[in-house]
Amino acid sequence: MQGKIIKGISGFYYIHAAGSGIYECKAKGVFRNQNIKPLVGDNVEIAVLDEEHKKGNIEKVLPRENELIRPAVANIDLALIIFAAAKPQPNFNLLDRFLVMMEYQNIDTIICFNKMDISDEDFMNELDSIYSKAGYKVMFASATEEKGVESIMELLKNKSTVFAGPSGVGKS
Repeated sequence: MQGKIIKGISGFYYIHAAGSGIYECKAKGVFRNQNIKPLVGDNVEIAVLDEEHKKGNIEKVLPRENELIRPAVANIDLALIIFAAAKPQPNFNLLDRFLVMMEYQNIDTIICFNKMDISDEDFMNELDSIYSKAGYKVMFASATEEKGVESIMELLKNKSTVFAGPSGVGKS
């Protein structure tokens, strides 16, 4: 049976198999010997050990389209990089490093600046101008006022998306 790893915690992997549900699986020891670590987003083949309790083993990790080290995920369609427009001020060096990493892995990227409700409009226009000219889709949101959230949710439909950004910017 094939599925996709949707969560990994302490050596347990939760595999979504279309039409069958979610199975709790362990990776076989052969992966350790081959220095392969299953990642969230991996497409895998599993052997079902207990259908009633939805338990199994990961038998094979299928070829990956892409892979990120941080966060550790695979087969991503889209990266949503979230930074605060204010409090904390954006760290452009870190943002550019995220962008380079996504470009290297050939992952479509959207930049979202959160906390637009407490940011300066001229500063947001400048951010939009800089990153739009570089070819990126730039969005602004306010999670506390729920502005821009609907637009972001629409872009995420039917995509395997990774959220990335520093702490305190409103990823949650």
